[in-house]
Amino acid sequence: MEMTLGDAFSRSARKFPKKIACMDESGSSSYESLNRRVCRWASALAGTGFRKGQHIATLSNNCIPLMEVYLGNLKQGIVTVPLDARGTVDDNVFQIESTDCEALIFHTSMSGKAEELRSRLPHIKRFIAFGGNAPGFSSDYEELLKAGTEIETSADLVEEDEAFILFTGGTTGLPKGAILTHKNLLWNTICVTTENHSPAPDEKIYYTMQMYHSAALSRFIAFMYAGGTFIGSSRFDPDRYLDVVERERTTFIIGNPTIFRMLLEANKNRRRDTSSIKRWLCAQGFLHPNLKEEIGASLFPGAACYGYYGLTEASPAVSVLKPWDKPSEWGSVGRPFMCTEVRIVDERDRDLPEGKEGEIIVKGPTVFKGYYNNPDETARTLRGGWLHTGDVGRYDDLGYLYMVDRLKDMIKTGGINVYCREVEEILSLHPDISEAAIIGVPHPKWGESIRAVVVPREGCFLTEEAVIEHCRRNLSPHKKPTSVVFVKELPKGSFGGKVLKRVLREQYGREQVAGI
Repeated sequence: MEMTLGDAFSRSARKFPKKIACMDESGSSSYESLNRRVCRWASALAGTGFRKGQHIATLSNNCIPLMEVYLGNLKQGIVTVPLDARGTVDDNVFQIESTDCEALIFHTSMSGKAEELRSRLPHIKRFIAFGGNAPGFSSDYEELLKAGTEIETSADLVEEDEAFILFTGGTTGLPKGAILTHKNLLWNTICVTTENHSPAPDEKIYYTMQMYHSAALSRFIAFMYAGGTFIGSSRFDPDRYLDVVERERTTFIIGNPTIFRMLLEANKNRRRDTSSIKRWLCAQGFLHPNLKEEIGASLFPGAACYGYYGLTEASPAVSVLKPWDKPSEWGSVGRPFMCTEVRIVDERDRDLPEGKEGEIIVKGPTVFKGYYNNPDETARTLRGGWLHTGDVGRYDDLGYLYMVDRLKDMIKTGGINVYCREVEEILSLHPDISEAAIIGVPHPKWGESIRAVVVPREGCFLTEEAVIEHCRRNLSPHKKPTSVVFVKELPKGSFGGKVLKRVLREQYGREQVAGI
């Protein structure tokens, strides 16, 4: 029997009809109520001529209608292309054009952008709006629902059918549309549910990362699969976040070092009861032991901490560090999930011994189908049947994985490889540094030299000499920065995620003078 994502949600609706499935700023919906509207949307899609395999773009922050659209599309076999709602019009035009979308569904708060997209994309004939009064150029989502029925769809779907196209690679170059199937996301759900011990029917999560991101989307799908409660939000605000945790008694939290630092500061100003949190997971960035200890003591006492490594092309889970794991040193991202094989290889895809750094490659049912309309990049990334992540990693003697750096971020200075992440970890130890990133800049003698882009802690005074001396004491001489730029903040992806090295190189990657 084939299990698809729409089937999985229907099953949860039968098992937990009166339980709250999802919430947003405007209200909540039980599994029974949500499934009725999801079925109506799937029926309305068929009634307006949409068929299995067609691509529809969405433009919205997290809200219940967006969740309905995702689930209804899954039942009908429509491939959803979530657009980056914070991106520019040019970004969205590229995303729509490169994935051959035939319609755009958007929140009315983004009507202005949708209308501009309409003028740039004459081939898009159908615009559908939810969340308020639909503008004149679009159909009204609620009116379309009225034309649908609450009968479960009988679309002929299998696990290998495509479910979503998510964009990836924007931190280093032109984004690519990664195709994720029902099977990919179902296996991701099985892995995280089993090895993170969450979600479960009694679990409740407040998730402010937007669902055009693979981490947020996959977590939403996992909660609908398990029968938990997913609380979405259109924005991240640390005070509001903690208020919701306290009021709704949420049980699980996912964040990154930037988000956790913001929550720590907000909770110092006004303490909340966060004792309901059972587990917290850190993704997108290394978590220094001192920060981990502070989070555990101040924010989530008694809760279990998980580490994580993933990427969109793996749906996204690759490895997990569990609370009881004891790797050889800090910074490990754990061991591969139960369905995932992970190897460390050289440039010829030959396995490297423990302790040796090489490219992380991944195999398993969560690995994506390929990049849409990009056969060359697909072949390069999936060569030999393995997902080549572009990340540098290593194993220790206990079988724990370490993600060292991005291959594209590696600096070659004087013929020696330097991994940015190692230097960034040392910079994170400085008491007056809030955040820092490392980039390579052209150098006439050494090929590249190392530049630190540093955000000082509020109220602290830092000098270039102090930063370089700190690194000199803790790193080999060739790994220390030779120049420092001080900034107020680092450019990042959605919700404090990955630092955009591409932007840093554009802004601060000019050639360094000889002799420094």
